[in-house]
Amino acid sequence: MRIIVAGWLRFAGDERTCAEIIVGGAAHIAAARAEQGCVAYNWAVDPLEPGQVHVYEEWESEEALLQHFADPAYLDMRGHLETYELTGFHVQLYTASGIEPVYDDDGWPRREIFGVSLGSR
Repeated sequence: MRIIVAGWLRFAGDERTCAEIIVGGAAHIAAARAEQGCVAYNWAVDPLEPGQVHVYEEWESEEALLQHFADPAYLDMRGHLETYELTGFHVQLYTASGIEPVYDDDGWPRREIFGVSLGSR
């Protein structure tokens, strides 16, 4: 079952601080992306909330995510983030039992998702 990790971290500072965190964390992001079972891994500056960084991860399985947590690169990443003043966070785990594309072959949002169509509401 696919696992998604999504949420935000808030740091003392502004978008420059967040950019510094992300640029300084590039090697940690790359290391996570290289791990077996990593589908996606990204940090992004929130354009409206000063000091906020969004995190998004997608893993092939629970085992892959648990292995990530045990990897030395994860501990290095935590060490990097701990050099900044964390003022809040909200990061959650989500399971995904089905995966479908958002857009149809013509590039338009699909009118049916997981068997539910706009007409069936």
